[in-house]
Amino acid sequence: MEIEVVPIIERLKVENGKILLTTHENPDGDGIGGMLALYKFLKKKGKNVTCAMKDDVPYIYNFLPNVDKIKKLPLDEVFDLAIVVDAVGLHRVKAPVNAREVIRIDHHIGGEFNGCDFIDPNAPSTTYLVCKLLRIWDESSIDKDIATCIYTGLITDTGSFRYNNVDKNTFEVAKFLVEKGADPFYISTMIFERNKPNVIQLLTKTLSTLELYYDGKIASLVVKRDFIETTGTDEEDTEGFVNYARSIEGVEVAFIMIQKPDRKTWRVSLRGKGKVPVRDIAKEFDGGGHRDAAGCRVIGEESEVKRKIVETAIKYINQYETEKALV
Repeated sequence: MEIEVVPIIERLKVENGKILLTTHENPDGDGIGGMLALYKFLKKKGKNVTCAMKDDVPYIYNFLPNVDKIKKLPLDEVFDLAIVVDAVGLHRVKAPVNAREVIRIDHHIGGEFNGCDFIDPNAPSTTYLVCKLLRIWDESSIDKDIATCIYTGLITDTGSFRYNNVDKNTFEVAKFLVEKGADPFYISTMIFERNKPNVIQLLTKTLSTLELYYDGKIASLVVKRDFIETTGTDEEDTEGFVNYARSIEGVEVAFIMIQKPDRKTWRVSLRGKGKVPVRDIAKEFDGGGHRDAAGCRVIGEESEVKRKIVETAIKYINQYETEKALV
């Protein structure tokens, strides 16, 4: 479902109070890119805007324009309006937000709905929606900095245009952003080709945990807290690791389990290849996401959590194969 973009533009035009821009915990390129693109644009429009989120900016996104303007939540301020970017609701921010009104800009299914939300689950990224909003409002105000932030979200949420959420409109937006000054080579290099040696060490340890199940249709990886501590890395450095499991021929469901500091909680990221809806697997554990990219948190021992994820994945693989056979 897409909610028309005009109401949110009209709402923002008349807002003269304090605006907070925020995104979900464990922020990614789409959430940060969309937030910073809006920040620069609204500043140009003379708005009183603050960027803030719970977690630090991941290293791979520290090149983004105005990244130094992002503050840490919570803040001792009351905002007239909070805009939650790339999240189904304020609860995904995982930090207190004090605002009189909340608006969402997002491409996830479900969640909290408000009067002026701009939501389209069919969009390849939230920055895609941000770009649409800004082009309708005032295309001439989109500069190189804004284009860079939007392009970052576009390539990270589409797997560099490899995922099945990409269509001709995605490339039209990418073309527009390049025309506005986004540099594909520079942005891709900054995101994908700046690995620190200790991150490669973390990846090596993680790949050693690879396991295949159900005739190679399911692949798992594990990032133990000891891996992170002994390599001197951070949880954010695991971004993209799950795609190594996803890339294996024959794998239909890939997942990575990342152990949280309490050593009891696991952050699970799931990836699919267009067949099995991993979003439904995540929902079984009170998570969510997209058809081919989803996540959840599960408490328990490593072996037990892994068993539950695998069994649930098998259920949905069988369901997919049954439905396919009936067609």
